[in-house]
Amino acid sequence: MIQFLVKMEFLLSQKVLTKSRNFLFIVVGLLTTVFLFGSCEKDNEFGIEINPDSNTLGAIYSDTFSIRTFSVISDSIRTDELNGPSPLGNYIDPVFGELNASIITQIRLEQSYNFIPDNGDINDIVVDSVVLYLAIDGYYGDIQEQEFIVEILDEDIFKDSIYHNTNNIITKAEDISNGLSIESDPLFPGYFSGGLVDKAILGIPLNIEKFATPIVNESGNTTLDGNDGDNEFLTFFKGIKISSVNGTNGGLYYINLLNSFSRIRLFYRDTSGASSEHDTLDFDFNINSNCAYYHKVTHDYTGTDIENVVNQPALGQNQFFIQTLGGINGRMTIPSFDSLIAKPVIINKAEIILPFEDYLYDDYPSPSSLFISRKNVEGEYEFLPDLFEGSLGGNFNVVNKNYTFNITRHLNEIVAEKAINDTLKIFPNGNGITANRVVLNGMNSSKKDKAKVVISYTKY
Repeated sequence: MIQFLVKMEFLLSQKVLTKSRNFLFIVVGLLTTVFLFGSCEKDNEFGIEINPDSNTLGAIYSDTFSIRTFSVISDSIRTDELNGPSPLGNYIDPVFGELNASIITQIRLEQSYNFIPDNGDINDIVVDSVVLYLAIDGYYGDIQEQEFIVEILDEDIFKDSIYHNTNNIITKAEDISNGLSIESDPLFPGYFSGGLVDKAILGIPLNIEKFATPIVNESGNTTLDGNDGDNEFLTFFKGIKISSVNGTNGGLYYINLLNSFSRIRLFYRDTSGASSEHDTLDFDFNINSNCAYYHKVTHDYTGTDIENVVNQPALGQNQFFIQTLGGINGRMTIPSFDSLIAKPVIINKAEIILPFEDYLYDDYPSPSSLFISRKNVEGEYEFLPDLFEGSLGGNFNVVNKNYTFNITRHLNEIVAEKAINDTLKIFPNGNGITANRVVLNGMNSSKKDKAKVVISYTKY
């Protein structure tokens, strides 16, 4: 309507049109077009081009719309073969409680192999050590010593299957590690196969009798001929589960399974010849892109504020929580916005502002960004239309200590009754590959900055 009036003002300023007998017909035609289309359906895009910071059109500004915020346990998330690291370890967050992350992966023969010497037998093979090396791409929490457990899988996993952070796996329930407490500095180069490399490395020694001996004894059978055929290696050895003992505040390592340093290396000697020829040899079991792998994550919120907020949603008006790795999601509604639905208004600009609490816990950084999705008419969550225009926002703002979202088009669609004013889901970026979390202030927070919705709209 505003654009129409501007066009009319221009037409009226043209003397040639005022003298034209067709002028009346032009006006009538334009009015008919506007009211015919306008009466059928409101255009939710109308008004988007209006300068949201301009008051010349009588825009109404309000930051008093009531909102409701609360926390819910996240749905399970997919964690198989993600484009990013796999978390491993156990830590105890002072706010979010205990988190334990384990890795389940296949290992593959580097090549077809037979350990039996040409002029000897299997008893001539002496295994000196076996080490599971894992390349580190970062960390979360306070890295301390923790005991890692390695178990052999007792069920197959498949690369073309989908696995979530809640998927359990059957193992042989025997620890094949040496049961050591280990700490590795994730910021400095580590040692691989006895040499210093330009990568942080977590090395977990494995028990020779439990891991190496059964494999070496398969020499001469089809087991060591290949990986995927019948009665070959993956049939015999389905994979491993790497986990950490609960109750330890050891931090999380971000493991890059596809890094060339991530593998199991077996060190052995062939003693069939002269003692001077008993050189140490090695054989690798690779973890690579041909392997199926995923990570499992458990959360324990017992005795935490999160346990209370989840069980008593009203507490979310004070503070609510967001956590990755299938932990906690936020929810939000704007019930008072119902007053504008189906009214002759245009939303010029609308923002959600979510301040976060800064505890100065350097070991527990917040997500780099948050996303918002809405329910569609089928009751399923979908991204807001503002996201596809590149204007949604939601980035971590270290200066203002908040996350800000542009929801202008979303609210215009609600006003035009093309979308429903229902629950918004707030969830973190990097959900499957980082452990970041954040505490957000609600509308009734005791903190100075509170969650709010700021809307500028125009009546027509």
